[in-house]
Amino acid sequence: MPHRLFSRAGWPWRFIARPLIFAIPFAFFFSYLMGDGFATVGEYYIASLFFSFLISVFAEVNGRWIVPLVIPPDHQRSGPPHALQIASYGVAAMLGSMAAAVLLHFTIAPSMFGTGREIVLVLLFSAIFVGLFLGVIYANQMKRLYAARIRSETREEQELRVAAEIQQALLPPRIRTGKSYAAAGASIPCRTIGGDFFEYFDLPDGRLGFALGDVAGKGPSAAILAAMVQGIFSTSVGGDQGPAATLGRVNRALCRRAVETRFATIAYMVIAPDGNLLSCSAGHTPAFLIGTDGGVRRLEKGGLLAGAFEDATYEEESVMLQTDDTLVLFSDGVSDAESPSGEQFGEERLRALLVEAAGRPGPEETLEKVLEATRAFAAGRPPADDITVLVVRYLGPSGNRSRS
Repeated sequence: MPHRLFSRAGWPWRFIARPLIFAIPFAFFFSYLMGDGFATVGEYYIASLFFSFLISVFAEVNGRWIVPLVIPPDHQRSGPPHALQIASYGVAAMLGSMAAAVLLHFTIAPSMFGTGREIVLVLLFSAIFVGLFLGVIYANQMKRLYAARIRSETREEQELRVAAEIQQALLPPRIRTGKSYAAAGASIPCRTIGGDFFEYFDLPDGRLGFALGDVAGKGPSAAILAAMVQGIFSTSVGGDQGPAATLGRVNRALCRRAVETRFATIAYMVIAPDGNLLSCSAGHTPAFLIGTDGGVRRLEKGGLLAGAFEDATYEEESVMLQTDDTLVLFSDGVSDAESPSGEQFGEERLRALLVEAAGRPGPEETLEKVLEATRAFAAGRPPADDITVLVVRYLGPSGNRSRS
């Protein structure tokens, strides 16, 4: 109970403990200022108690009834001291100081207002006392605000770290293999958490569905929407429907949730064991299809971005893959990566990189090649946008090729 009574919010602290404590340094200050050394500290301590107590009373009256009239309550609790707030406490402290001087004059110091010089000294010392008192009070308040801000930022950082761990846990494993395919994917947020995602879906008849999405925006809001889109996708795939029908369902589900100004671009493809590939893009950057001979094709068919228009329709294209053909899906964080001079990485540079990496043993090496190239291009600077890359290689109907 005592720790509550003398907490900074309780009246025993404001009217007993604080005046008793604050009077000590003021007693030493005025005793030294008057040239008496410290021989008269006791007398000055009693006088300082008058000042400290009455200033505390006037400050409390000001805080309870005056400040709420001129300063919004939210700013009083969380913001730095407002000019009107400081001025009101200054006036209240000065009035309290004058009241203390008058009380001293009619009690233990009857000569306090004896001459004009003494009156001037009282006013001067009152101003010094008020200034020191307010300085201590507001320095302590700023310290509390700063400490609260640090605690809040630390808590937010911890929460974001946990959110980042959860977001990464929602993504599939970095490397995935099947009888007729090998895949590797990674998502690197530009902040602690991001709005990109990639996902795999096991479909009937040994087919594999895989998607890469990029939600508009960055940070927590984009991450929440990305998780929602990922969840919608998981409930929308299945059966014999193709990518176009699936993206149509995802788009309608997003539109019904009416998340204003929050859209997503999505590339979704389905690959069958015989190499038949169905591809559809909801406003997403066209994927690269790299042949073993270095030939490059862009998969561009699709429709509008998801979440914008409920009646949007989507078109899909069909491609017959050859053994070791490689598909590369990526977010615009790759092509938009900037060098220190402001030059963008660009799709042509990415295309040349993919052609060069076409003969590499596994998709994970192509993935690392792309990520390393964007990091080197940015010269170590943090990315301005989320970077997500998904590489899928078709191994042929029998899948007898090495997946190393």
